[in-house]
Amino acid sequence: MADAVKVEPPAKYGEKIGVGQALLELVRYISPRGNREVMTRTFLALLFISIARAATLIVPLTYGWVVDYVSEDPFAFDISVMWWLLGAYALARISQQFFDEGSEYVFVRVAQKAVHAAALRTFRHLHSLSLKFHLDRQTGGLTRAIERGAKGMEFLLTFALLEVMPLIIELILVSAILWGLFGFYYALVTVITVIIYATYTLVLTEWRIKFRRRMNDADEKAATRAVDSLLNYETVKYFNAEEMEAKRFSQALKGYEDAAVVSRTSLSLVNVGQGLIISIGLMIVMGLAGQDIKAGNLSIGSFVVVNTYLIQLYLPLNFLGYIYREIRQSIADMERMFSLLTEDPDIKDFPTAVPLKINGGRIEFDNITFTYGPRAVLKNLSFTVEPGERVALVGPSGAGKSTISKLLFRFYDPDAGEIRIDGQSLQAIEQSSLRSAIAMVPQDTVLFNTTIAENIAYGTDEMDMDKVRKAAELASLDHFISSLPDGYDTRVGERGLKLSGGEKQRVAIARAILKNPSIFLFDEATSALDSHTEKQIQSSLNAISQERTTLIIAHRLSTIVACDEILVLVKGEIVERGTHTQLLAKKGVYFDMWERQASESPQIPAS
Repeated sequence: MADAVKVEPPAKYGEKIGVGQALLELVRYISPRGNREVMTRTFLALLFISIARAATLIVPLTYGWVVDYVSEDPFAFDISVMWWLLGAYALARISQQFFDEGSEYVFVRVAQKAVHAAALRTFRHLHSLSLKFHLDRQTGGLTRAIERGAKGMEFLLTFALLEVMPLIIELILVSAILWGLFGFYYALVTVITVIIYATYTLVLTEWRIKFRRRMNDADEKAATRAVDSLLNYETVKYFNAEEMEAKRFSQALKGYEDAAVVSRTSLSLVNVGQGLIISIGLMIVMGLAGQDIKAGNLSIGSFVVVNTYLIQLYLPLNFLGYIYREIRQSIADMERMFSLLTEDPDIKDFPTAVPLKINGGRIEFDNITFTYGPRAVLKNLSFTVEPGERVALVGPSGAGKSTISKLLFRFYDPDAGEIRIDGQSLQAIEQSSLRSAIAMVPQDTVLFNTTIAENIAYGTDEMDMDKVRKAAELASLDHFISSLPDGYDTRVGERGLKLSGGEKQRVAIARAILKNPSIFLFDEATSALDSHTEKQIQSSLNAISQERTTLIIAHRLSTIVACDEILVLVKGEIVERGTHTQLLAKKGVYFDMWERQASESPQIPAS
């Protein structure tokens, strides 16, 4: 017997990342190594921003020149000179807008590629996580976290580069010009005003961020509630529970409403304070300019230049308050999305894992023990399915039958014992190769909201319609599909709701047939079919599983009478094993199950 491979516990689980780590992750996405296009576009964006800021500085100067030129002698100035000055003013304004738009044009591809890469990586990572993670989480909240995180990245990349950086450059240049042309105190008051404004914004935004997080939590709860209810539309209708679901959704929305009101109220405090700081700074600088005009140190045109510079600077600075709040909120959204990437799968491949090599498909469960929570689901379970054999698992609900299928697919690892395929421990092989070798027909088939053909061909690299039709024929699905107006192009609806339970199950059987695996696993594969169709499909399943290892989880005992061996499970243990005839002769648990089903169904003969 091979030594069992032990899986090391994950190093971390759901670790919350900080602001610095979130920003570092962001930088990684916008500066991929060796990508010349990204570097070129970023360089051009920075160049265009610099040119636009230079044009921004020229606008007030040309405006001041026009005012001074006209005011020198309102009745004798040369109109052609005025037009040249106005032309320079207009050219500066047009250049500013042209290069601002140009910077956005060349950089938007960089931002969108980064968002694409981050969202895709998170999506892939969620699919790599173990079944336990997804059982403990709710899909609506996860999708909303990815959506907000991606939007947060997009906002940071576009506004941080295209709004914040230009504003910082402009602040430095305007302060330098004010100092050089008008004096030190003009620059000092401007810089102090900006510092006070930024500090005030930073402190209050940090205080407000907890309200945003409460809004996020409430928003995810509401989204989860809505998605969960709509996905279970039929169940809601069966129990006439529309009003109950509406009340639950209303309660979730009320939580968001209360959090949003508190967040918006606190925002008013930030806005009022920001307006006060800017107004005082503007008043002081314009007062200095007025004093210099009175003293004869400044012209009216210079007064206009100072005023234009300050308004030109303070208007976007006022907008910076919004940008900073959104940046901080975007970072919070990014933290949540990137925190998903710190989730480690419980089940993962070892660095030494190798692809599964199939040599017949022999399955061995060797002394398997598995517990889920406080309950022992399987206890010292051992059995073997030889290549080409058909082995059935039967037993009451909760006996552990479906758990065996999850262990075989390695959604979980056993607490003790080892599972092997052709002598290879599942923990020593790559999960992708393991799952490629097994085809599953589940009891509860959920389809994707695409066409019937795409659902049958799901998991294949390319859709071969000839193979799809052949699989549908073997699954007794071809006559049904031919009766549809759109045939194989018919869309099945959300989770396949447009199809009946039997039709969905036949699609699942066709999908398994098309996979052409080495091992078949049928989990109540014909439970949703009528007796006539069940016999048709049972014949097809018997044909396609010939000379292939087949494990069958069955409720209808009539479907497994021809199996090579039947294992009877009760409370996670095998209490009986043998062929159908041998088990009936024992007159034990299997015999009682057969007699009970025979009394309920005329198709099953009494023993």
